[in-house]
Amino acid sequence: MRRWVRGVAVGVAVLAVAGCGKADRAVMAAPGCPKGAAARPEPRQAEAGSVYAFGPYFGAPKGFREGPVPGLTEVVSLADSGHTTVAVRSDGTVWSYGTNVGGSLGHGSLDRVHEAEPRQVTGIGPARAVYSSGPTFFVVLRDGTVMAWGADRFLVRGGKREGDTGVAVPERVARAGDVVSMGPGELNVLALRGDGRVLGWGINLTDVLGDRNSTGIQTVPGVEGVVEVASAGEAVVALTAGGTVCAWGNNVHGLLGVEPTGGQSGRPVHVRGLKDIVQVAGGTDVAYALDRDGAVWAWGRGVSGALGDGKTAHHNAARPARVAGLPPIRRISAAQRTGYAIDTEGRLWGWGSGTVVGRHAGTTHGTARPVRIPLPGPVLDVSGHHAVLRDHERRAITKD
Repeated sequence: MRRWVRGVAVGVAVLAVAGCGKADRAVMAAPGCPKGAAARPEPRQAEAGSVYAFGPYFGAPKGFREGPVPGLTEVVSLADSGHTTVAVRSDGTVWSYGTNVGGSLGHGSLDRVHEAEPRQVTGIGPARAVYSSGPTFFVVLRDGTVMAWGADRFLVRGGKREGDTGVAVPERVARAGDVVSMGPGELNVLALRGDGRVLGWGINLTDVLGDRNSTGIQTVPGVEGVVEVASAGEAVVALTAGGTVCAWGNNVHGLLGVEPTGGQSGRPVHVRGLKDIVQVAGGTDVAYALDRDGAVWAWGRGVSGALGDGKTAHHNAARPARVAGLPPIRRISAAQRTGYAIDTEGRLWGWGSGTVVGRHAGTTHGTARPVRIPLPGPVLDVSGHHAVLRDHERRAITKD
């Protein structure tokens, strides 16, 4: 694996030197990430709530049942891969349910089975937050270390190729410490440390791990002062302590905010047109930012309505544009080509290919503009087709 990655990287470098086009020159000339005061990111203090399923799993047996997920109360962090859902409760325990893909349930089996009710993932905790890279899950513990399990052994083992089978029980990720939050992608993993720097490991074909050949865990060079990081497919977006957004990786879809689109850079560049940003999120080749006034901004690949600009055909946007039709927003999220926004009253909005339109429908319909996703109570957080609702709202609806 390493030899192949190194060979591809060398080939890309040779091609870049031999045929440096306009897009490559534009990326090289783009302003770097603004230097500001040293950041000391803090873990998110999430309000606990209960999990509510509002959309179907991929290929789940016996159809889909919308409603509260049994036992998942007092949840402070949630990750829905589309097959498996993992939750962290306020007591630090970790729970999972859904379809087991390569060990994604973390219950010790690699068999493809479906568990309709959550079961505790043992041998882990106390946990603070959970993140997913497809059917592979990463849990940040309260001491800043990371444990992982699931289908991609390569990522679970910190970028070491040690076989092709999944990992069915949680393992500690070696050399990942002082971690505040994470931003896993499909081929690589990013972890934000408490000193404002970013760790990365995995496949590095588009320089998302910086300008290096190694697949192992290392600090991404040139990245500092970060308070939040998110994978956006072939690029990475990061929020700095000063409220600016920086990006590195592939610019073929404009994720570095550089025109003309194309080229790539392992050096973080400043995504212009964004200021006073308080949160970033990344989907599949699309990125989102939330500013201090509650406005949501989108840029990158606009296929299937992912930019929320009314267009479903493939198009790229290197200039972040405000997503119209939203009230003031307090939190954003993304799942592949779907954007989510939670407004200040706790209502959930969505746009893109995976948006569920209408309650009790059990089907998904893409929408190129934000639409309200009706749920039976204020939403605290969302991942995939699962939302965290305020606990008192859940107790009210389960009595009906």
